[in-house]
This record gives sequence, structure tokens and C-alpha cells, in this order.
Amino acid sequence: MKKAKHISIIGHRWFQKTYGNTYHSVTVSVDGVVIGHVPMAYGYGDQYIQSAFEILQNKGYTPKTGDRKNGFDCDYSWFLGEMRDHRDRFTVTVSDVARQKDL
Repeated sequence: MKKAKHISIIGHRWFQKTYGNTYHSVTVSVDGVVIGHVPMAYGYGDQYIQSAFEILQNKGYTPKTGDRKNGFDCDYSWFLGEMRDHRDRFTVTVSDVARQKDL
């Protein structure tokens, strides 16, 4: 697993009033270098963090064991614990935008 001194997660959420759906975009940087971006994906609340986790996992910064416990992804649980326990290594920001093109 690759090591990172600092991980930045920047998310945007947009609510589609017509159909009542929420979408997000996310950009992930490791040590100041952008390693991935999801331009638009369905998901509300903190779903952008799950998308960021998938980017980090695919780039080798988080474990990819595939283990599940009680229907929950153990790798994602580990990642949330890392974010909670090492807040100095993570910057997470999110903003709600008014227009789809602002994602």
C-alpha cells in the first residue's frame, strides 16, 4: 500500500429539483497532486467520500481486501477510521452548488 503525507478530498453536491435526485463530483489529491476525479455521479450526503475512497483504493493508497462483515465493506470502514483518527492528514471539503455545470 502506498503512503501519503496528506490527502485532500474536494466534493460538490447538486440537487436536481425536477426529479428529486442528488449528484456529486469529487477530486482527490495526494501530497498536492491530483490523482483522480469523478465528474458526476449519483449519490447524496457523504457519498462523495465513498467515491474518493474508490479512487484512493484503485491507486493503491487504501487496502483492497474485499472483506465484508455484516454486509459492510471492511476496507471502507478502515478508511473512515483513518480519516477519523488522523485528521491532520486529511482535508475534506464539500459544497452544495446550484447548477449542474458547477459540479
